[in-house]
Amino acid sequence: MTFNALVSKYLYNIQTIQIAGFLIALIVSYLITPLIQVRAQKLGVLDQPSERKLHKNPVPRLGGVSIYVSLFLTTLFFLAVYWKYRTLLPGTFTLLGIFAGGTIIFFLGLLDDIEPLPATLKLFIQILASSVAWFLGIKIMHLMNPLYHADFIFFKLSIGDQIIHFSPLISYALTLIWIVGIINAVNLVDGMDGLATGVSLISAVSIWAVLVDQRINQPAGALMAATLAGALLGFLRWNFNPARIFLGDSGAYLTGFVLASLAVSCVTKKVALAVISPVLILIFALPIGDTLFAIVRRLLSRKSILEPDKGHLHHRVLAAGLSQKIASYILYFISGILGLLATYLIGYRSSLRFLILSAIIFLIALFYTCIINWKHQKLLRNIFLKEKN
Repeated sequence: MTFNALVSKYLYNIQTIQIAGFLIALIVSYLITPLIQVRAQKLGVLDQPSERKLHKNPVPRLGGVSIYVSLFLTTLFFLAVYWKYRTLLPGTFTLLGIFAGGTIIFFLGLLDDIEPLPATLKLFIQILASSVAWFLGIKIMHLMNPLYHADFIFFKLSIGDQIIHFSPLISYALTLIWIVGIINAVNLVDGMDGLATGVSLISAVSIWAVLVDQRINQPAGALMAATLAGALLGFLRWNFNPARIFLGDSGAYLTGFVLASLAVSCVTKKVALAVISPVLILIFALPIGDTLFAIVRRLLSRKSILEPDKGHLHHRVLAAGLSQKIASYILYFISGILGLLATYLIGYRSSLRFLILSAIIFLIALFYTCIINWKHQKLLRNIFLKEKN
């Protein structure tokens, strides 16, 4: 069998390509991250300790370079190979918006890592990157109506049409709110060694599972989700507590942008509308919930929503006296359960998914409220730490 025939044979199996992308991105990220760490130290691009931060010594913060290189080069390589030996992988053109917008958002974060930028400028460039993605096809054009012929076990309800269609202006606004929101949600979660990387890894794997579902069937997007998962897993080896390098704004912005854009690609097909909208909210429930609570908390305290504080979810778990490693495992577990539930719920009717989603949001709010209370913090200590005699 010739080399070309061998390559063509394996290209018929899309899952093989995705797994290969995952493994290669993992290896590339794992190998280049220490090199980037050394380079960042020489350049003096370090995250300095402060009262609000958890680390005690300066830590390099150019981890986004590792994610960018391993993600985009690996994805482009496999798309090029597939094109050469077969044809364009379905959904390839959709990724152009992610490549273009992702590059803009990466360099924004890179500049911010080197020299802090004004918040208004960062928001403007985030909107610019999201706009580029929208013009290149990453659009929320329609969504499922969860209240259409909804059967809530004890009663039935039907309001409006099955599919909610949006005008271009509304589509543009919703897409910007979603992408910019997820970018900043991932960045806010990045407050503890390995937390944003691990939670984003779980989200990437969950989106990968959704995109390979036959009802969604987005092979190019699934390839990028698999590659992102591999890049994050390879980086996590160096980012987990005690972290040798941080994601930095470049890594957090890029990861959030790619995840948000891939999520939008899930709802570009009408066949996906009946299964996907609540599922995506579940996948991102932890960063979205933490961000919404942060906004409400700061507004109630009459502070700017842009002002940093120590009230985030990971701060509350650490306040229970747990180590960063145990706190990370707890939040990974929560994110993983939500991701598993999200992929499992794809097969359920929309009204039941809506009901379950509402219940889970309530439980998340209850959990967040409980860990604020010192009595429940004491309970956490008793569960995860040995009692001192």
